Amino acid sequence: MLEKFMHEWLYVSDYDVPVANNGFSGRAKINGVDLEQKYIALVATSNYNNLPEWRLAFNLDKNKRVYVMKPQHKSDFLAILPKKVYVGIGKHHFDLSGSIKEALFSLMLTNKFDSIVHYDEIANMYIIAHSTLDYPLLRKRLSQIDEDTQLTLWLYAKNQVSISSLAQMLMVHPKTVEYRLQKIKSLTGFDPRKGIDLIPLVVSYIKEKTENIHILETELQSFSNEMLPRDKTISVSTNN
Repeated sequence: MLEKFMHEWLYVSDYDVPVANNGFSGRAKINGVDLEQKYIALVATSNYNNLPEWRLAFNLDKNKRVYVMKPQHKSDFLAILPKKVYVGIGKHHFDLSGSIKEALFSLMLTNKFDSIVHYDEIANMYIIAHSTLDYPLLRKRLSQIDEDTQLTLWLYAKNQVSISSLAQMLMVHPKTVEYRLQKIKSLTGFDPRKGIDLIPLVVSYIKEKTENIHILETELQSFSNEMLPRDKTISVSTNN
């Protein structure tokens, strides 16, 4: 029953359905949801089947679980997370669907050094991921470079730190960082130490890491589509 309510909540959010006369407000109250309060969504993933339980939650797929909570409960939730769980966190909204989409995007930019990513930290990159700006050949070359070198590029650009500071973050020698940045230049023709070259490199990295965002957003949409009346379902499928 609770998971069905969560799907209905998504439907109301996606389609901006009036809730005054359809009983949703009462069902929200029964499930402990205050519709006058903004909620945040977190999406967690793990390969170890160790995702924590939470009252307002549902499975997006076999590896991803969506959690919904009031902002003041976020710290309590993060405190019970086991190791090797990656989490994307959206902003607090009345629009549940919007917060989940932000969390999904944030999840795609997690890594072994940033296992928890807040949408606030990478909001400007959402625009890049959904833009037409792209460098297909550079993306291909960058994707063929080892993961540690790609991650070095990402953290170098995201944190805007010195070589020595980045080396401490990565727990490697500064010469290792320099070697990896030089490797990127040699294999792509773009030097990450030059601002004019760093931009297309970062765009390519983001595009590659988030290339499946539309698939995940479609998965999310399917939950609210299940709540559609039959006549609306038919009209939607016909238009598509």
